[in-house]
Amino acid sequence: MSGPITAIYVADPLTVMLSASAIRAAQAIAEGYARADNLRAEQQDYRNRLRDELKGADAAGREAAAQALLAAEAEFETLAALAQRYVAQENIDAMRPARAQAGDALQQATYLHTLQALTGELRAILLTESARRMDDLGQAILPERDVTPLTDVQRLLARISHLGELPQEIAGVAKEIADSPFMDTERVQLLTTELRMRIQRHVEAVRTREVQAASALILQQSLKDLGYQVEEVSSTLFVEGGVVHFRRQGWDNYMVRMRVDAKAGTSNFNVIRAAEEAGNELSVLDHLAEDRWCAEFPALLQALDVRGLHLNVTRRKAAGELPVQRVQKDKLPTFAEEDAPEHRQKLHTRELT
Repeated sequence: MSGPITAIYVADPLTVMLSASAIRAAQAIAEGYARADNLRAEQQDYRNRLRDELKGADAAGREAAAQALLAAEAEFETLAALAQRYVAQENIDAMRPARAQAGDALQQATYLHTLQALTGELRAILLTESARRMDDLGQAILPERDVTPLTDVQRLLARISHLGELPQEIAGVAKEIADSPFMDTERVQLLTTELRMRIQRHVEAVRTREVQAASALILQQSLKDLGYQVEEVSSTLFVEGGVVHFRRQGWDNYMVRMRVDAKAGTSNFNVIRAAEEAGNELSVLDHLAEDRWCAEFPALLQALDVRGLHLNVTRRKAAGELPVQRVQKDKLPTFAEEDAPEHRQKLHTRELT
């Protein structure tokens, strides 16, 4: 039996980011297929015209589309092979999208677009990790440059070119070195060392933000995959802390509240009951709600762990040891009501009697 649960969360950075990329890819494919289905259902005439146009497309056009798909798949496989230096093969395979059905132009186009986006994310993840480690993997990923030799400063800045505009603290040191070509060698070495340290701090900060945002996405998707209704999870949940509520249909007024303390790196789970007024009045159903959540909690731990977000439980209260908190309904998110046929039948029966 279990009441409130406290856990320390620890993210495996690369696994978390790869898992989040896989989730986004799956969402993009699902959305693309949904759009295709809507097109078929609602715009039959347009669909027929599109099919006729596709049938009438010349061989060159079809060949170009096929080549684009092959190129995208080849690029993904190249990056996936390089990624094995940092992560296990199963983590790479987990983010690989399933191919679209042959002959369905709309699904093929969605698959191509998704694969290209996923490849871009994988490239950025590997470049950031290479910059953090200051190794040579980035050189194998970046497109070939001019053969003109790079200075130490140019080489360092090239490591973070994919992260966008340079922070002032980095640009300032780089400019100081560039503006002083006749500076004594020792001074140049000191400034170059400082530049390297600032770049590494910048990369660490970027990576931390990306991992925190990815962790929030993983939490939300894992809860949905387990069948819970979940309120929108902010991408800053693991940055600023906050609260997330989730429940299953059929839980009536009960739900689970997850409170994240970003500074302490902990999360607390407890069952709450929506009520007209806040308080701690006991209900005979409270124990059942806590026992139900206790039985389901391990599945959530496993789902998160597979995606690189580990929860180490540090405190667990027995059911009934603390009263289930009553929270005013108007302070809680509203979830969709059950709409199963048997549920509707119960409602109708109750109205008739």
